[in-house]
Amino acid sequence: MNTADLHSPEEFRLALYRDFGGYLVSIGLLALGNLLLLPLMITALSPQDIGLYSLVEAGAIPGLTLSLLGLKFAYLYHHARQPESARPALLGTVLLVALASGTITGSALALFYGSSRAMALFGAAPLESAWLLLPLMLSGAVQTLLITELRAERRVALAGFLAVGNLAIWLLASCLLVLWAGLGLPGLLIGQTCGQTLAALIGLAGIRRRPLFAWDGRQVQPLLRYGVPLMLGLLLRYSLDSLSRFLLAAWVGIEAAADYLIAARMAVLFDALLALPFFMAWGGLVHHALQRPRAAAIIGMISNLSIAAGGLLYLLLVLLQPWLFRLFTGDARPDLAPLFAALLLSQYLILIKSPLSAGLLRLPDTTWAAKNNLLALALYVPLAWPLMQLSGAGGAALAIALVNLITGVVVYVQGRRLCPQQPTAGAWLLLALLVLLAPFALWHGSLPFWLPLPLLLLASWQMWQSGNVRVTGDGV
Repeated sequence: MNTADLHSPEEFRLALYRDFGGYLVSIGLLALGNLLLLPLMITALSPQDIGLYSLVEAGAIPGLTLSLLGLKFAYLYHHARQPESARPALLGTVLLVALASGTITGSALALFYGSSRAMALFGAAPLESAWLLLPLMLSGAVQTLLITELRAERRVALAGFLAVGNLAIWLLASCLLVLWAGLGLPGLLIGQTCGQTLAALIGLAGIRRRPLFAWDGRQVQPLLRYGVPLMLGLLLRYSLDSLSRFLLAAWVGIEAAADYLIAARMAVLFDALLALPFFMAWGGLVHHALQRPRAAAIIGMISNLSIAAGGLLYLLLVLLQPWLFRLFTGDARPDLAPLFAALLLSQYLILIKSPLSAGLLRLPDTTWAAKNNLLALALYVPLAWPLMQLSGAGGAALAIALVNLITGVVVYVQGRRLCPQQPTAGAWLLLALLVLLAPFALWHGSLPFWLPLPLLLLASWQMWQSGNVRVTGDGV
């Protein structure tokens, strides 16, 4: 069904389910690559190398965000508002701008991580073959924008093919280069670049819009005006995670940054199974939903679903933590349980923040995103130091979670003025109880097995209710 044919909340819900299912077996599978490589890293790399990789990842993720300049958000916004004839030039323009930006960002990252003086500040050696960060940025930017085009067109099958091809080459090349060729950390970067490059080539071959690299200079200013503030907001959001890793390396030790990476890789399960497929599916629908007369009912329904589904998965992962760590790391690692719970809470809060603040996307001015994330950074700095001193990496993760909670409340209040959605009382109760769970885990070191069970029942009930109730009027 084309997005133009979607009108009622039920139609949007079914469309979200269909697209989510497609992205779950594609983008979700791709996200699992980070987790599937964890046993290889633990086996083949020293704790110091894992700590260095944690720092590289801390720079590469915001680096890719900077390379994209918010163009993936701007593309979805303008795609929904432009005629078919203007879209080939729109796609070509975003690709060319991203290539130029990625070249600058990748070169800067290579210089930073290749510098002995810079890495010495964090107790790490310089990265061998740091120049690999340049092709990593370029291939990542092109792949992301081509998948964004597929999201806009709701071509889920091709997006899935890209993701599966990327994952297969990434894993195979990484294993061969690390285990057989003995390249260590550079082998992981080469493997990831190979996977992204293959996905970009497949995407270029499968895109319908021709010419691919058409240029329309008139599009650049509107694209950047909409995208850059959102990019700054996302960059600031990622900066909390990145700053935590660098501060842990500098204040606690490079091994603490390694522990953070291991727990973060395990927490990727939340992203792979729910958050990333949801963001991909909802991102292709939200701008169309906001243009419908019953936008408040549609957005409110999706907010209920995200709170319930996210809470359910959060609790399941907390309960399964010892078995998951034993499966992927060979050790139950009870010492990392509080860190894992706090990282999951952050991911959960980021997930639900998207539909709860959806009304803000009606604004042509997107500076609200940068302002909100500047607030997050200002809140994080005074929270991080005492919590890190108290609980190390777990304290850093809890500081991020608290910041996401506060800023989530702010954007919900702002967005509700523009789209007056109202989640149910049961959804709010579930959210409040889950927020209390992570600090409890941090202070007590572990959770009794029985403690999450009542919350699991509440989350299951909310999930069933949100997925089956019929939406009437502007509410549920």
